[in-house]
Amino acid sequence: MKKMNPGVWAGFFVLLLSLVLLVTSFSYPYKKIGLGLGPGFFPVWLSVILMVLSCFYIYDSFKSKENSQTTFPRGDVLRNILFILGCLVLFVVLISFIGFVLTGTLFLFLLLYRGYKWYANIAISLSVSVFLFWLFGSVLQVALPVNAFGW
Repeated sequence: MKKMNPGVWAGFFVLLLSLVLLVTSFSYPYKKIGLGLGPGFFPVWLSVILMVLSCFYIYDSFKSKENSQTTFPRGDVLRNILFILGCLVLFVVLISFIGFVLTGTLFLFLLLYRGYKWYANIAISLSVSVFLFWLFGSVLQVALPVNAFGW
């Protein structure tokens, strides 16, 4: 019997996750009377699209000639994954203390430090964080965490 490669297992996991998300999304109203689409519209269709894509991925993994023996990343790839996960954990821990703008700037600076010079990195990180803070606060009317200075 042919041993399934890790892509098949990952596809089944994502398929199961999307099925759980689909069932959960049915608890929200799909339409609001007189207002159009309800809060259930987006999660239903997003989970359906995720289910379809995971089925394609499972099919593609079955047809793949390669059967990778290494299921866990090693070396530089593992270091990069752990670095990104560490940055995400740091973001979650710091956002309630120093607010979205400073935490977002630090997060983006750490992720982009290898690709840009420090002054360009600071400009990109700060401008993206301030823009997102403005977008969510003013346009979308969603309050993001702030620090003692209000930003």
